[in-house]
Amino acid sequence: MKVINKIDAATIIEAISSGKTVVMPFDTVYGLMANPFDDLAMEKIYQIKGRDFNKPIALIFSSIHMLKKFIPLISTETERYIAEKVPGGYTFILPWSKKDRRKFSLHYQKLDKIGFRIPDNKLLLDLISQHGKPIAATSANISGKENCWSADEFINQIKNQKEKPDYIFDGGELIASQPSKVIDISSTSDIKILRN
Repeated sequence: MKVINKIDAATIIEAISSGKTVVMPFDTVYGLMANPFDDLAMEKIYQIKGRDFNKPIALIFSSIHMLKKFIPLISTETERYIAEKVPGGYTFILPWSKKDRRKFSLHYQKLDKIGFRIPDNKLLLDLISQHGKPIAATSANISGKENCWSADEFINQIKNQKEKPDYIFDGGELIASQPSKVIDISSTSDIKILRN
């Protein structure tokens, strides 16, 4: 585990592309990221968090344009709803086809729905845009423990466990806020708020 006190997009992109796990500040809390096309990188995220393998990890995109490249079956109505709220603190749940999920890690193969974000963080959006592909991301905390608003809080949580992320980019302390609101928009006529 290497702690870096400067957010360096090029280093983060290189790390994720090569199958490394990365922690950095998001728009809400500190996040843990990996390459969603890499089975071993995805497995490591679950091990770091102590997360149930049946609980999916969301994808983060830089734009609706990128989202539609990887999940193309989005209606105009759904796209309009998403556009009103992004970038922002929302995780949306959408159905996706077997064909679309086959492009991703085995961890995504059985999921008939996928959660995704377009976060309100310019650095993160620019990073994903430069990467050219979505990134798997979840909150940087051990499952069942408090969210982390600083790198130190996360380091303190994981100090006694075997699995640790490859890189932690310390961007200082975030203003305490709630994690993203989770909204199921599988049907725009029956929108469900799963986490407020």
